[in-house]
Amino acid sequence: MKRVYKCASSFATAMLAVGFLAWAPASRAADDPPAAPSSAAAQPAAASSAPAQPASSSSASSETQQRLADLEKEVDALQAEITALKDSDTPSMKTAAYAEPASAPVSAPLPAPADDKISLASLLGPVTLSGFGDVYYGYNYNHPVDNVSGFRFFDGPTNGFGFNMAELILDKAPDATSSESRLGYHVSVGYGQAAKVVNGSDTGGFADGSNFYVKEAYASYLAPIGKGLTVTVGKFVTPIGAEVIETNANWNYSRSLLFYYAIPYFHFGASAKYAFNSKWSLTGYLVNGWNNTFIQHDEFPNTGQSSGLTYGMSLAWTPNAKWSLITNYFAGPVVDAYSDQPALVTDWKQLSDTVISYTPNSKWAFMINGDYGFGPREISCFEDDVVSRQALPSDCSNAPSVNWWGVAGYAKYTWTPKTNFAVRYEFYNDTDGYTGLLSDPRTDLFYGAGHAQEVSADWSYNLTSALLIRGEYRYDFASEPIFEQGVFNSVKEQNTATLGFIYSFSSANAK
Repeated sequence: MKRVYKCASSFATAMLAVGFLAWAPASRAADDPPAAPSSAAAQPAAASSAPAQPASSSSASSETQQRLADLEKEVDALQAEITALKDSDTPSMKTAAYAEPASAPVSAPLPAPADDKISLASLLGPVTLSGFGDVYYGYNYNHPVDNVSGFRFFDGPTNGFGFNMAELILDKAPDATSSESRLGYHVSVGYGQAAKVVNGSDTGGFADGSNFYVKEAYASYLAPIGKGLTVTVGKFVTPIGAEVIETNANWNYSRSLLFYYAIPYFHFGASAKYAFNSKWSLTGYLVNGWNNTFIQHDEFPNTGQSSGLTYGMSLAWTPNAKWSLITNYFAGPVVDAYSDQPALVTDWKQLSDTVISYTPNSKWAFMINGDYGFGPREISCFEDDVVSRQALPSDCSNAPSVNWWGVAGYAKYTWTPKTNFAVRYEFYNDTDGYTGLLSDPRTDLFYGAGHAQEVSADWSYNLTSALLIRGEYRYDFASEPIFEQGVFNSVKEQNTATLGFIYSFSSANAK
């Protein structure tokens, strides 16, 4: 390409020189002044010298013609060289100045349109569809005759494969983008052993024992008040405790004693949450008691499970990325439909719950959870003939209050991005047997002044981003022989091993 430009430059110089030479003689002739008139005496000399001038002009003209001829030859040579270079050049190297004329204008090809892939996320827009499936293989070293492990509800069936739960979740979070987007909703349904357990806990008339349940169904509205007040109405899981119903959201495969006995599973009612800043938030609750879709006083009259409207509060504090604290307090009246004692009707069941989390670095994480419940008196001041509903003497109104409490500690070590190890230890005390912790597996009789402990060690491995494999070894021991062993024996200890497979998906991750 440089050679083409060099030849073109030489060609232009030659043409300029030709023009200059052609113009130069005429210019000089026009610029010479006319001869001055001479005297007669001098005329002969002038005449004698005149013949020499034509000879000089002829010589100059001949020289100019020779130069023009030489320049023309040089120009011809340059043109030939340029043509040769143009013919030998590749099309991609040609410039617009030397491009050969086309017979018709050719428009440049249009860029290919962007490949807009249609995905599940693009179809759902702000709505997210997610879910998981959870199956396991369990082994109980006591070999209970009914193949059910003690202290275990979601993964109780043992010595074989078990179906913990499958769940589908449809979620649209409220936001302040527009007035329409301030309204959100959340619906989750499940099927399996865990669903049956939660379903069976409903003391509001929905305890049908089905393996299918509606875990949550609520609407949320982000009110334009201050930094945003989120109001929720419907059925939702309890904010109490360190663990949740979904296995993949916990550190251990099995649930803790506190999860099963000390706290409720869900509430039906309303809540209002306000985040003051990134560190502090406060939530208030008004719900139908514990595990009540609706209040039904005469369903379980003497157990304290059926209650009136319950009030709750959750305070969350996150001072930095390492620490967080959540404390909950719920309280509501326990109603005894068979009682003639007004004092018993006004008894309140109360629960205080605190979860403290500490994450010092990317490898280690720690958590501690404490629960303390108290208030409702043990209602046992009735004659055996329940039909008569006749109360015993007035000292039944002085029945002592019951209480239950427990603490659980957790530690997790992330070995690699795909692998982690977790341990849990807990102590739970149910002195009065109010929450049903210590009961004989054959007679369902409660033992007083009892407690239980457990230690769990888990290994988790993400085989893929969607499939989690978790293995657990757990040791339970209690103050009373409440664990089945074989057919006719009860012992104070229980060893179990579990291997779980949890598959999760979300439309937010769909391509």
